[in-house]
Amino acid sequence: MVQDLVGLLVAEHRRLESLFADIETARSPAARRTALDAAVTTLAAHTATEERLLHGHLPAELAEYEAAEHHRIHDLVARLTELNDVDPEFRPLLAALLEAVREHVQEEETELFPRLPQSVRVTE
Repeated sequence: MVQDLVGLLVAEHRRLESLFADIETARSPAARRTALDAAVTTLAAHTATEERLLHGHLPAELAEYEAAEHHRIHDLVARLTELNDVDPEFRPLLAALLEAVREHVQEEETELFPRLPQSVRVTE
C-alpha cells in the first residue's frame, strides 16, 4: 500500500493529540500514567518515522533543526518517565512536554509540510 507521507504523519499527530487529551482529562493517576505511556510509545514511533522517512527529503539545516527538536522532546520524555506522578516536578514537566510537542506539530503542519514536494511518498 502506498500512502502519502504527510498524511501518515498528520494522522499520527491527531493520535498524539487524542492521547494528550486523555492525559489532561484523566480522573486518576493510574489513568493518566496509562495515557502517558501510550503517548510516549506513539511519540517514539512517530519520531522514528519522521527521522527515517522525512528528514532525508529536507535541506540539511532543516533536518538538523528537526533532529534538535526531537532531541529536546526526547529529553523531556526521559526526565518525565523517571518521575513519580506525585513528584512536584511531574506536572510542570508534563505541561512542558505537551506544549513542546504541540508547538512542534503546529510548526510541521503549517510551515514544513506545505513546502514538501507532492512526490514525497512512503510504501507501507
